[in-house]
Amino acid sequence: MTGININSDLLAEIAHRLELREPNRAAVESVAAMTSMHFDVDAKVAPFDCVVDSATGVGKTYVMAGLIEYFAGLETPARNFLLLAPGRTIRDKSIKNFSPGHRKSLTGAMASDPFVITADNFQSPATRKVMEDSSRTKLFIFTVQALTSKTGEGRATHEYQEWLGGSLFNWLSSVGDLVILADEHHCYRGPAFSKTITDLRPELVVGLTATPAKADENLVIYRYPLARAIKDQLVKTPVLVARKDDRRDDHTKLLDGVTLLRYKERLAHARCDEEGIPRINPVMLVIAQDTAEADRYQELFDSESFDNGAWIGRTLLVHSNLKGDDKEEALAALEDVEAPHSPVRIIISVGMLKEGWDVKNVYVIASMRASVSSVLTEQTLGRGMRLPFGEYTGVEMLDTVEVLAHERYEALLAKRQALNEKFIDHAVLAEIRRTADGKLVARRRVVNEEADVISSGETTAGGARHAAEQTGAPTSGSLSGELAPAGGIVDLENLLGKAKDAAEETESKVRKHYPLLDRAEISIPYTQKVPSKAVVSLNQIHDDAPFTALGKALATEADTELRRTLLRPDESGTIRGVQAEARVDALALDIPLETSRGGLVKAIMRAPSVRPEAGEARAAQRLADLLIDGMGSDAQKYLSAFWERAARRLTNLVADQLKKVANQDIVFSDEVKFQRLQKERQTTKEHLGGHSEPHSKSVAYNGWAKCLYEYAWFDTSPEYKAAQALDEAPSVIVWARLHIKDLPITWTQEGREYNPDLVAIEEVDGQRMCWLIETKMNKEANAEDVRAKAKAAKTWANTVNNSGKVDGKWHYILLTEDDVNDAGLDWKQMKAFGAR
Repeated sequence: MTGININSDLLAEIAHRLELREPNRAAVESVAAMTSMHFDVDAKVAPFDCVVDSATGVGKTYVMAGLIEYFAGLETPARNFLLLAPGRTIRDKSIKNFSPGHRKSLTGAMASDPFVITADNFQSPATRKVMEDSSRTKLFIFTVQALTSKTGEGRATHEYQEWLGGSLFNWLSSVGDLVILADEHHCYRGPAFSKTITDLRPELVVGLTATPAKADENLVIYRYPLARAIKDQLVKTPVLVARKDDRRDDHTKLLDGVTLLRYKERLAHARCDEEGIPRINPVMLVIAQDTAEADRYQELFDSESFDNGAWIGRTLLVHSNLKGDDKEEALAALEDVEAPHSPVRIIISVGMLKEGWDVKNVYVIASMRASVSSVLTEQTLGRGMRLPFGEYTGVEMLDTVEVLAHERYEALLAKRQALNEKFIDHAVLAEIRRTADGKLVARRRVVNEEADVISSGETTAGGARHAAEQTGAPTSGSLSGELAPAGGIVDLENLLGKAKDAAEETESKVRKHYPLLDRAEISIPYTQKVPSKAVVSLNQIHDDAPFTALGKALATEADTELRRTLLRPDESGTIRGVQAEARVDALALDIPLETSRGGLVKAIMRAPSVRPEAGEARAAQRLADLLIDGMGSDAQKYLSAFWERAARRLTNLVADQLKKVANQDIVFSDEVKFQRLQKERQTTKEHLGGHSEPHSKSVAYNGWAKCLYEYAWFDTSPEYKAAQALDEAPSVIVWARLHIKDLPITWTQEGREYNPDLVAIEEVDGQRMCWLIETKMNKEANAEDVRAKAKAAKTWANTVNNSGKVDGKWHYILLTEDDVNDAGLDWKQMKAFGAR
């Protein structure tokens, strides 16, 4: 028996490409480790059966994509994956998740390029060709009923297919490398499912769920509980809302819900407008007890008597009684509810939204059942846990989901501890250890979690603001400034009052800003990513050191003597060469340096993979100049003597460097266009007349001498300090904090973009230099995505510099928190740190 075998490099690459959150990366790693433990260490037979228990809203679909990527990317890859869904809703969602071109598809970031096979296409000629290709990764997506039963939905998979020589079910059971991903694993219980798994003879079965069955507890190899997800701010914080009075009728409860929804919408729209992104429309989920009640609620919302008719035509009814076209229309509207153009603001449901529905803009849940205890289940609460902005905003009303309770406020407080017990859980992960004999093994590690998620009303209703006042943190624009929302139990009257104040304060202080007329212009170069993954560019070569080092190595004294060899026969008559004693001076060549430089550029352009384009030729000139710089002042003499040697070694070095970046990094077109930075800025933040105060995300600062705009605001303290350094630097002409879409740099093959934090223009000794500056906290600086963005930005800078169209040279630097602090507002020092 050997130790466990995990491909850590492959895991890191997958985490980068899929942008996996840390718990999702850890889930993939745990499955990889425990699978290797099962087969490589314990030498057990197939299948290895395990469960990943991950909180709703954290991203189980990403875990499945990561698992496909990992096992399809191993040296001995798996090529056949079966994704089982408990019903058609989740099956259809999964098909969209893995279908190229769909807005929710993950396949653009998947190197395995899985071909999706379903009940609708497995008999097509195209699918037949793929199934016959053992090198293609195939992803079968079926409902569990389509495989466990030989009748009804399962008839097609069990019928004899002539081209298969049997049924699809039998074909799957014979492939030998089948990996089963059982989504919503808790839905599969009973002998029929167990028999199906046995008959399919898979190598690996991974169940994914947020609520595993108690009987499967021993199968859980990774658990990321909801309490941890809330603590880590990967999902919204739940807040229980109740009235202090005795009004508990449906009309009042629903009116409370839409009132809260209206305030959240005002705050969300203000946030989106400030960031320049499409508007996010908060929606309310109403959970009815039965279909008749659901129909009655829709009639109420569609009447003039409810809130003066404000919600007429804005509801979506989804329940099991819907049939045919009505059901299809409702499901299509449900799929589209996140779109800015969707009119839906209220979703009324009975039982169809327990699993598989993952829109992010549910902000209010109104349960019309008798007790809130039934709402605080992972599957129901999970409908509102996802983050529409992708991360916490710092505005409490946008980072919470409010659950309108049927109980009175005092009754909820009394049962607070009992409610908290729903969140008490423990984390599980695979821990890799080395045994005394040096063998690597994997073991399940259990970590207890504190889970006081539901706090008393004092913290959320008033304690957060009081804490902010105690610390001097600004509270403008949110209910608790930059403090994370505490969650808990709040009374409705207090909550609505604070929500109204926050919404009105936000809207009353929206201020717009434009570039100042007396400031120098910033002209932004724009270029597009080259779409082909097979294209490489000399602009991707960022490391200058190997080229200058080659120049130094070639800077040796040229031998000016011709070596003479005499040819003489030895005693046996064999002709042998003997060095002659007399030497003759060779003709000393004196080739002009420009001629040698031009020859080196031509040699580089003949290297494999180098494209014959003008931008590439300018990039080749840069590399040739690096070699010449390394030779020093006598470069002309050395190149006159050793030009062929220099050209050969330089070409080999270029080829080696290009191999390192092939198919990995981004390549940009040298078709560069320019646009003046003059976009309108608008913000609801507090405006401060200066920038000497400590940083706060909720403040816009004034008093700049060189900022393109009168006011600027910043996400982090390093950004703020870097801006202060730029403003004080004598060489800086103008700078600006970049916002979304100001200078989008594509950093993944799938087209993901990011904007650096700052742009600055400076002049040093008559030379204009343009800087893109990215700042990161220390803990983030070495993250895979940060490194990938830096590579793309450096390639972008090289591309625009070599386009022949820019005025001045563009540079990119990444500054850590320590870099900024150690520089002490000295821009020259910051540049030195960033160039390391």
